[in-house]
Amino acid sequence: MAVLRRRLIWILPIGLLLVAGTAGAVSSASEAGAEASAYAIKLLVPGQGILGTTQASAPPNQTLPSAPYSYPADGTVIRVSSTSASASATSKGGSATGEATSELDGVQLFGGEISIGHLVASAIAAATPDQASGITNQTAVSGITYLGQPVAVSTGGRIQLGDWGYIQTLVETSSGGDPGTEGRHQSMQVFDLHVAVAHGGLPANSEIVIGRADAYAQYEKDTSTVTIPKPGPQPDNSKTTGTTSTNPEKNAGSQNSGKVQKIPSGLQPKITRKGHVFPVYGQAWFSDSYGSPRADTGWHHGIDIFAPMGTPLLAVADGTVFSVGWNNLGGNRLWLRDKAGNEFYYAHLSAFSPLALNGLKVKAGAVLGFIGNSGDAITTPTHLHFEAHPAALLPFGYDGSAVDPYEWLVGLQHLQEVDFPEGTGAWAKQIAAGVSTQQPGAVLLHSTDISALPRINSRSLATVFNPPKPAKQHD
Repeated sequence: MAVLRRRLIWILPIGLLLVAGTAGAVSSASEAGAEASAYAIKLLVPGQGILGTTQASAPPNQTLPSAPYSYPADGTVIRVSSTSASASATSKGGSATGEATSELDGVQLFGGEISIGHLVASAIAAATPDQASGITNQTAVSGITYLGQPVAVSTGGRIQLGDWGYIQTLVETSSGGDPGTEGRHQSMQVFDLHVAVAHGGLPANSEIVIGRADAYAQYEKDTSTVTIPKPGPQPDNSKTTGTTSTNPEKNAGSQNSGKVQKIPSGLQPKITRKGHVFPVYGQAWFSDSYGSPRADTGWHHGIDIFAPMGTPLLAVADGTVFSVGWNNLGGNRLWLRDKAGNEFYYAHLSAFSPLALNGLKVKAGAVLGFIGNSGDAITTPTHLHFEAHPAALLPFGYDGSAVDPYEWLVGLQHLQEVDFPEGTGAWAKQIAAGVSTQQPGAVLLHSTDISALPRINSRSLATVFNPPKPAKQHD
């Protein structure tokens, strides 16, 4: 079953009656910050008004649980096995990111006359002091049939439905922010069905929108100062309000007790930006998702950085690679320890580069691997899960040492030129430039380190934070 993955293509809006008038798309108000919204189904029936699924909107961040949908109650017009929607918006340190996604499975229209196997609508907008951009390339659709025959869809396309209606497909729109500012409005509408003549229980001039996502972000000049101390011995910052103990043994979290500790309060990355570079080569989009609820780890210990499949991942600093391998949670993953002892975690890689070797010393900007969605990210858009663990906090274990790296990441240098391992340079640079979606040609097949353990637990974490000293390597 073919799946359509779209590249970044700007087109003019076509016939957005329902969305423009009633769908609650992200406002174009000229305010700095971020907004996002998404819904699975919107139905306009003359005389009945607007029907459909609930819209997710942000801020605050919102995720609607998966649920079936039918209209009317017997599902003769619309029947969907599963619908969901999510929206997040972050505005911090002057930068902003909006992300929206809606997803449907098992769509049947007019008793199966039209069917869709799987559909995802996605829009991401980001704005920084240097640029603003948007993407919809995580949009996907598969298993489309009309009268039992497969149907191909195209960007800004049109599918004629006999003499009674038509569908506009993959309608993408984008626009900038306020004049003189870095901003982006980005939207994706996957299907827009128009009923011209009464059909299948719907009167003429009815409209069904299936899969909508809107995102907005605009940069606001930030006058605040973020202080990130230089590496080296740090004061004890483990004291927090409440009853949290300052005893490292008690605060070791999942290392000692096997239980996830609460998010540390009042901690900032004790890592200098000097000598560090952004971990993703080329265009990337991210928001501050640190601390969000997670089923497996209790809370999100890092930041998700979204980029196309196969985008190169870089060493953030001169340092030593360790714990290269696989686990069911992070998929293909590795750690990097910089010269000051700070440790950085990379997860969900699609593949490793030849430099991803335990104990190997690498330079800042070295290509360690490539963006993917391995591990428990298999159902999500491709991204890097990135964590920062300052050296001074490592004694407090995994939960106690993971800090919010968002503001630190915002200020890192984005490399324009990097050295790729032999044989990978041509396609890697094409991916970063947005001209190729070719994926790396190698993946990890077997590993015997802590990757054999099924998930994060006390034994694997103890191995990570107390690794054996690697053999001496040449730079």
